[in-house]
Amino acid sequence: MSAPSIDWFTESVQECTTQRQYMRHRFLRTVQKQSPWLALASIFSILFGLPLIPLQATFALSVLQSLSSLLFIVASLRVVYDTWRWSRMTRLLVSAVLIWFFVQVYTLLSSHASYSHLFSTDDFFSDASHRQVTTDFIMSLLVMLGYLLCHFRFNRASQTILSIAILMPVTGLLAQAYHIPDAYGQLSLLTSVAGVLCAMSLIAKQVSQTSLSYLLLLDDTGQHLRWIVAVLFLCAIALGGMGVLFGHDPHLTPLLITLALNAIVLVMTLNYYRKGVMHDQVLPPEELAFASELEAAIAHQEFYLVYQPQMDFLTGKLVGVEALIRWQHPQHGVVPPNKFIGVAELTGLIVPMGAWVLKVACQQVAAWKTGDLSQVKVSVNVSPMQLRSPGFTDYVLQVLRETGLSAERLVIELTESALVHSDCKGTESLQALKQLGVKLAIDDFGTGYSCLAYLRDIPGDYLKVDRSFVNDVPGKERSEAVTSAIVVLGKNLHYQIVAEGVETQAQADYLKSLGCDLVQGFLYARPMEEKALQEWVNNGT
Repeated sequence: MSAPSIDWFTESVQECTTQRQYMRHRFLRTVQKQSPWLALASIFSILFGLPLIPLQATFALSVLQSLSSLLFIVASLRVVYDTWRWSRMTRLLVSAVLIWFFVQVYTLLSSHASYSHLFSTDDFFSDASHRQVTTDFIMSLLVMLGYLLCHFRFNRASQTILSIAILMPVTGLLAQAYHIPDAYGQLSLLTSVAGVLCAMSLIAKQVSQTSLSYLLLLDDTGQHLRWIVAVLFLCAIALGGMGVLFGHDPHLTPLLITLALNAIVLVMTLNYYRKGVMHDQVLPPEELAFASELEAAIAHQEFYLVYQPQMDFLTGKLVGVEALIRWQHPQHGVVPPNKFIGVAELTGLIVPMGAWVLKVACQQVAAWKTGDLSQVKVSVNVSPMQLRSPGFTDYVLQVLRETGLSAERLVIELTESALVHSDCKGTESLQALKQLGVKLAIDDFGTGYSCLAYLRDIPGDYLKVDRSFVNDVPGKERSEAVTSAIVVLGKNLHYQIVAEGVETQAQADYLKSLGCDLVQGFLYARPMEEKALQEWVNNGT
């Protein structure tokens, strides 16, 4: 489920921050989605490249080469598992890869005439002193360490180690550029390709969580950071070449330059991260990581709906329900909506989430064909971003057709801030919904901008008195005055008045005396899942 495109050109200046947050999140999520594919590329580079590498002179070197490849494969398979989760296809993939790899390792090791080297410790370490194979093995250990740190959520340390691993092949490239034979840190081609791909997959997996994500920003700050890093890179490489030219130890110079490049990347990104130069343009790293979990939850349908009854004040009958979303997190249990709705709105995930809520709520209400639930209306909250997204009206019409729910039983709830900032597209959508027969409710009235013009121009049906006013009545004179004014205004404009958040009998009596038509709150019923609601209705509670 993916969010449809949004026309940001009609947004106000205040919402440009939301645009940047949304665009950065979507970009980083796109990078994260590439992590399993990078991991698969690392795996297949090993599986196809292992038979093609030159046969190592001794059994010990072949063992080290095989261990290096195994560590890359284990880390890569874990990235695939963490992203795609455990399924039949994932199990088949893991089994096939491991069988294929061990068959190749057996073929490689059995090519040696004798296995006696395995039992001779002195010969083993003597052979392992071969620089290239040893460096290959060191890179595989760095990648595995980076994976373990990532697994235990030491993200900054993990990305530091993985950055060093990614830049290790630079040492060999610099040695070739400086015409230095047998320099420290020269990796084999197979390890360079497989190791870099594996390390990149691990960084992509956690890219939104730490400071290295600042290097990927597409705005002016990100470009500025990349220019500084690029210039420092060129300076370090040029100084290294001058050092070789004037007689510095040629074998050590490429290694020192590689370490300097790592230091440049880490110091620059951490400096930007600590200063918080992007605080007004992006979500904090923790919330970006939370947004990534939220998008995965949408893809894996980890949400469910609860319904809060709405009662007729005069007759006491059930006339409607409000559909409310809940998140069943696989590790943290039920996550309340106030924890994730704000992040969903800032990142644009509210669009696919709201589409899911609308469809599931209509399906459920349409399925109630008997008893007191057969005629109830369902209220669904719609965000401003949903209202302005292309095709929203068509989507509502499609849902009504697919579910068989009559338009008169659907109530779209919008906050007053959404109506105040509603552009031409939003107003057209509201008019189109009214023509379909869908009811409109104005939520949280009196808590935002309280512009009265939209009450005159928008053909609404319900006006909801916010719980912040209900909590203070009766007893507080100012709250009573505001609440009474809202009810009188709504009645004169032919709205039905809904009092929400009613928790005491005194509140209910006062609001009923003002002329409120409908009521919902804990005094009558808490939000319930579908089965509990059925029992509540059948018991005549």
